Amino acid sequence: MDQRTLIVSCIEYYSYLKNIPANKVFSSFHRNAILPLILESHEQFPEMGVGFYMGMIDGLIALESDAQADDYLHFEERTALGLEVVAMLAKRHRMNDREACEMYYHSKTAESVSEDKTGYYLKSAKEIFELIEAE
Repeated sequence: MDQRTLIVSCIEYYSYLKNIPANKVFSSFHRNAILPLILESHEQFPEMGVGFYMGMIDGLIALESDAQADDYLHFEERTALGLEVVAMLAKRHRMNDREACEMYYHSKTAESVSEDKTGYYLKSAKEIFELIEAE
């Protein structure tokens, strides 16, 4: 699993598990130095899946749900979309995967993608990319 896939998969799956918008999960992971921990752990345990990281993260950070039940069910769609958009941002701005993830998750557009009720997770990667570029 490459860094981009690891970061986006962990953010989106944790969003689903904790019923919290993905952009808030990313901010919390960033603020609490969870991203470097995930990446360093992946170097030591490259064979581990996303479930391993969820257990590790849960042991380190406690995010409480701030939403009504089952508001973030489309994590698989958001993960696929996020991976494409992050790749486009990395290429356009000559960033590494972590920098591109930061650009993505700190955008107003990603905030909308993080909320299932907006339907932004149904938009194309190109459309989301263009919205971020226009911010």
